[in-house]
Amino acid sequence: MRDERGRVAAGLRGVVLAVAGLTLATGCMGQPQTLARPDIVGTWTEGDTGTLLFENDGTVVATNLAEFNGDGDKVSECSGTGKWGAYPDDKQAEKVWTTVCDGNPWEFAGSRAHPKMRRGVGDPDNGDAQTLSRK
Repeated sequence: MRDERGRVAAGLRGVVLAVAGLTLATGCMGQPQTLARPDIVGTWTEGDTGTLLFENDGTVVATNLAEFNGDGDKVSECSGTGKWGAYPDDKQAEKVWTTVCDGNPWEFAGSRAHPKMRRGVGDPDNGDAQTLSRK
């Protein structure tokens, strides 16, 4: 009986550790966020994946923004100027769209203090994403 309880306890510890690990891992990815238009305006960038500069007048400037193929591999970079908008509205946006470079929409995540925006790249079943941080 003691061995059986020991195995059950060890099994439960394993489950608890797995759930804790999963929670920690997904928490590090950031929770979905909503941002108002003034919180979006500014520069968003991350390493070698490029930069998006959102202007208050609705202009967006992309500089060396990474573009990906269907496998999620970086294949080129895009630069240019276009328009941007937030939805569902400017007061409580969950996503932002741009008319420059492919790959809409960008979804907000991270924390209030350190917001991020990300978009899926490659095969959606793989869960790959490009992430930019607010600077």
